[in-house]
Amino acid sequence: MVVEVRGVSYHMGAGLQRKWDSLKDGGVTKIDEDRFYVTDGHEGAGKSLFTIQQCAYIDPTILDDEDGKVLPRICFSVDEFLEAVRNTRSTKSKTKCIIFDEAFRGMSSKTALSSINKKIVEALMEIRQNNLIVFIVSPSFYLLEFYPAVLRSKALFHIVKEKNSTGRYVRIFNYIKKAKLYQIGVRKGWGYPLKTKAKVRFFNKYPGGDEFEKRYRKKKRTSLTAGDKKKETVHKWKQERNMIVKTLYKELGTYEKVVESLKKTGLKISVSQIGKICQGENTKIIEGMKVKQRVITYLGGTAFVSVIAGCIKYLTEH
Repeated sequence: MVVEVRGVSYHMGAGLQRKWDSLKDGGVTKIDEDRFYVTDGHEGAGKSLFTIQQCAYIDPTILDDEDGKVLPRICFSVDEFLEAVRNTRSTKSKTKCIIFDEAFRGMSSKTALSSINKKIVEALMEIRQNNLIVFIVSPSFYLLEFYPAVLRSKALFHIVKEKNSTGRYVRIFNYIKKAKLYQIGVRKGWGYPLKTKAKVRFFNKYPGGDEFEKRYRKKKRTSLTAGDKKKETVHKWKQERNMIVKTLYKELGTYEKVVESLKKTGLKISVSQIGKICQGENTKIIEGMKVKQRVITYLGGTAFVSVIAGCIKYLTEH
C-alpha cells in the first residue's frame, strides 16, 4: 500500500495501515487505552526512519515544531521523553504519538541501563492517562527490562538491512511471539530465532520531505553531541572520585575504615560502594590528579582523610 503524509508518498504494509487506521483520529481515546511499541535493529538499518513513517501516518503533527521547541515529540533524552509524555494528550478526534529515539545510545553499564529503564516505566505509567501511542527506538529489544519489553509493549518491530543491498524490511513480532523471543534471548543470547510471517518492506523516504529531514537530522546531531559531552563530564568526575577513594583505601587498609573516616567528615558512602570502587577494573587514574607520597606523609592520617574527603565533596558539588 502507498500512503501520503504532508505531500510525500511512501510504502506501508497493508496490515500495518489497517492497524493504524483503527488507532488514529482519536481511536485510542475512544477505547480509553494506550499503545507502546518497540523498534530495534543494527545501527544504520533504518529503525528511526521506519518509526517516523508509522507515527507520521497516525499523527502528522509529530513532524511539527511546537511552542518554540524543535520536534518536541521526537525525543533523544529520557528527560525530554518524560516531558513529552506529561505534556501531550490525545483527544476523541486526534491521536498523538511520541518517539523516544536512540533510547539506549552509549549506555554500557548496568547502572545506566537500569536508570533509563526506571524512567521508561515511569513514563509508561502516565501514557494510559493521556491515551498516547509511544514508540521506543533501541539498538536491541533486550536492553529493555522485563516489564516494558514483555508485559507492556504490544509488538516488536525488528529492522533488517539486507547485505550488499540498500533493501530494508521489518520483521513484526506480536505480543505473544515477542514474549517468547525475550525469554529465549535472555537465556541463549540476543538473537531473533523465532519465525514470523509478518514481514514488510519500507523505503528511504521521510514524511514531510527534505525540510523535515533537515530539522530532524540537525536535532539528532545536536542532541547526541550534547549527550556525549555530558557523559564525558560524568565519567571524568567518577574517575577522579574513584582515584581519591582508592588512595584513601591504600592508606587506611580496610573498606570499613574508609567509610568511618569519611563519615566523620560528613560524607556517607557504603562499604559495598567503596568495595566496588576499589575493585573496579575499569577505573583509571586521571593524569594530573596523582597524589604524591611525600604529601601524604607530611599531612598525616587525620589531616589526610580530611583533605581526601574535601576533594570528594568538591567533586560531588561541582
